[in-house]
Amino acid sequence: MRSLLPLLVAAALVPLPITPPPLSTALVPLPAASPPLPAAHPPLPITPPPPSTVFSGPSSGSLPASSAVAFSGSLPASPSAPAASCATSAGPNDFDGDGVDDLVVGDPFAAPGGRDGAGAVHVLLGRGESGTVVRASPPEAGDGFGWSVRMTHLDADGCADLLVGAPYADVAGLRDAGAVYAVYGGARPRTVRLLSPNPQAEAHFGWSLASGGSVIAVGAPHEDADGADDSGAVYLFDSGTLGGGRRITQDTPGVPGNSEIGDMFGWSVAIGALGGVPGEPDLAVGVPYENDDGAGRQNGEGEIDSGSIAVLFDVSGSQGEYAARKWDLHQVVETHAGDRFGYAMAYAEENGVGYLAVSAPLGDGGRVKDSGLVRLFRASATEEITPVATFDQGAEGAAGDGYGFSLALTGEGGARLAVGVPFGGPGRRGGVRLIPVGDPARARRIDQGGAGDHFGWSVAFSGNRLVVGAPDHGSSGAVALLGRNDDTGILLSPGTGRVPALNDGGSADFGAAVG
Repeated sequence: MRSLLPLLVAAALVPLPITPPPLSTALVPLPAASPPLPAAHPPLPITPPPPSTVFSGPSSGSLPASSAVAFSGSLPASPSAPAASCATSAGPNDFDGDGVDDLVVGDPFAAPGGRDGAGAVHVLLGRGESGTVVRASPPEAGDGFGWSVRMTHLDADGCADLLVGAPYADVAGLRDAGAVYAVYGGARPRTVRLLSPNPQAEAHFGWSLASGGSVIAVGAPHEDADGADDSGAVYLFDSGTLGGGRRITQDTPGVPGNSEIGDMFGWSVAIGALGGVPGEPDLAVGVPYENDDGAGRQNGEGEIDSGSIAVLFDVSGSQGEYAARKWDLHQVVETHAGDRFGYAMAYAEENGVGYLAVSAPLGDGGRVKDSGLVRLFRASATEEITPVATFDQGAEGAAGDGYGFSLALTGEGGARLAVGVPFGGPGRRGGVRLIPVGDPARARRIDQGGAGDHFGWSVAFSGNRLVVGAPDHGSSGAVALLGRNDDTGILLSPGTGRVPALNDGGSADFGAAVG
């Protein structure tokens, strides 16, 4: 399968100026039994075959590794392997316990076992000179395993753990209900599968992921909530026990806004210290298809798909009612239909100050229509969350660049923001803007790859390195690893160097997600 990802542009980012490159593979139309999304949202990019397995069981729980995920590559997976000394040697993103930060790369359209679109995830160890492939076991066509990925810590062993979204997985016979896999790091990996407590067909649970403190957040933006199609929901799980599964929608008490058709609440999520009680996690939820239509419940009114975010405070201990704040794009710049504020978010801390970046990739940055912009918020123990800066490309921007399609923040060595611009540059090769938060005048652009690579489709920081996905580079996709002061990075693809390839199938969009 080759490069279905550009269709996401048509499905999620564009009505307007972006014309995706031609697809090199024919797409199977959605079956008649699967109704399309509302008119504002063209059909989704993955079209899996009819479900071939049924899972029935608890909403979360430990599953044997052989029936949850499979590993191949250099990471020991045998229960008899010696345990890594994670607690004493691990870096913050050290999955295998060797003392060096690792990174995770999603390839959601890969074909392990010859099953198109089943998806796979690569854990690249150290400097990407070796790694392991993680996939569902058995892989099921069309699951999209690796659509979203997150490196986090779920227990106290010191080793980093993985969260992997498979938002097109079928659950209990419900097509595309979605699932999330929690994969524990170290020499004895184990897996827990998380599901919605009440799975719903085509909800796409696992579309977005966030983790921080004691909480995991899982977005299901296509869930029909509160009687409104595709209004969306977010689920909270306890990161220590992986229990819970509390559901939040825009009609949950205290949450600003209303569940309306096509809002996509939960399209993006972030967790951090955003102005609530110190030490308690706060949750930011992106709603990029929210209409700027004033108070009360409307449908199809106001500035369509202008977008918004909601920040919910102290979500760990909430008993079903939340204190929250909401920001619409008109509080930043003049709002227009289709701006998509809340499309991507990223969070990081520096010296006790939390930063939240929120994008509007079709906003009018630098007065250039539809070129994109990013709004930066700040909060601390003594400062309520406040918008502090807006970043864009100025006069260099062009309509459809997608500035802010992806975001990453790090506080290591000074807060830095990476902004993916995957449709900018000659032939839409893409790029990344790297911005020192304390000195934006020193921002620089990183360009790499060729026409149609979509460099910057995904971005993440791992330790002191920047990781950039280019899922349409070559036949399989690639990621670039850049040191702090690098202008270009080492391009890595499955089967090149020591990066393992799928041993029984092909890669398709390696780099579609990074973490």
